[in-house]
Amino acid sequence: MKIAFLILFFIFWNQRVLAQNDTGVLKKLSAQVESDNRQITQLNNEVAELKRILQKQRILVYEQYDNASQFMDAAVSSANNLQSLISKESYRNKITSLNNPTSGELGFKLETEIEQSLKPLLNKTKKTDVNKFQQIVKGLVEAGQNTTSLFPAGNIFTCLLSLVGNVAVNEKNIQKEDVDNFIRQIEKYFNQYEKLYECNIHFNNQMQVLKNKMKIIQEDIKVQLQDIVLSLDKNVKRDQLSKINPEELLLKYFNRKYISDLEAKNYAILFPNDAVKSCKEIAIAIKRTYDEYALIYNENFKAISTIINNMGSVSATIDKVKVNRTFSELEILFAESKNIDADNLRLKTLFERLEFMQH
Repeated sequence: MKIAFLILFFIFWNQRVLAQNDTGVLKKLSAQVESDNRQITQLNNEVAELKRILQKQRILVYEQYDNASQFMDAAVSSANNLQSLISKESYRNKITSLNNPTSGELGFKLETEIEQSLKPLLNKTKKTDVNKFQQIVKGLVEAGQNTTSLFPAGNIFTCLLSLVGNVAVNEKNIQKEDVDNFIRQIEKYFNQYEKLYECNIHFNNQMQVLKNKMKIIQEDIKVQLQDIVLSLDKNVKRDQLSKINPEELLLKYFNRKYISDLEAKNYAILFPNDAVKSCKEIAIAIKRTYDEYALIYNENFKAISTIINNMGSVSATIDKVKVNRTFSELEILFAESKNIDADNLRLKTLFERLEFMQH
């Protein structure tokens, strides 16, 4: 009996131990499964987060491209309008016309003043054909109207002195004092033309510098347009883009449809790191050039105005009504050329879009 009881007890105890071992294994397996599930869940979350980040980055790239496209549109427009403004001829033609010896816009007629100053000399002549001499002087003055020179009066003055000098040599009654008096009488008028010439030549040189700067800016804009397109569409080559002007580049590549097509292709795109910096430099260059342009116009208008307003001190016979009319016309053209509508130049829009690119 005891032996049988011991055998039964051993069997029961062994089954209990085995049951306990099975429970421990199951618990370990269950814990491992839970751990694996947590890891899988965490991995799935990380993958989902990574996808979200990648999607956000992809959307951000296209947002940057969209902002860049709007900025470049404003940059091209601003640069073109500023180039047109710098090349505008109305004000420049007006200040050039003031140097025309036949215009009378400065309140005097040069031919008339020369004739009046020549009378004392010609009244002393005996050998000189006065009528012929006066016709030569008249032709000399009129020739200045057709020249392309910025200082036609300079040639007139030189030739006139030569003519008077020859008359003085041939006429015994004409003394050096007579010639000096003549020069003093007409020199004050030619001095005004010379001052205008100096203003004009300085103005033209400054405007040429601005034109050269605008060419560089417009070339930078074109290169920047190419860089952005090349970074977004690997199928495009630079030599293709180099043959297309900025306006056509904008129409072809910088539009909503083109952006949507790129998005649909799910390209792995990196927006150029230096694009924002380059665009900022373009915006600053355009603004700086416009500021220089306004300063040049201000300085030139101030110099020309001083010459016109001082005409009354040249001679008591100056027609002040004509001088005032000339100044008024110049003032209107100055305002038109200098004070361009800000909406047309689009500087405000340019910098607003630059702000979007920087955020």
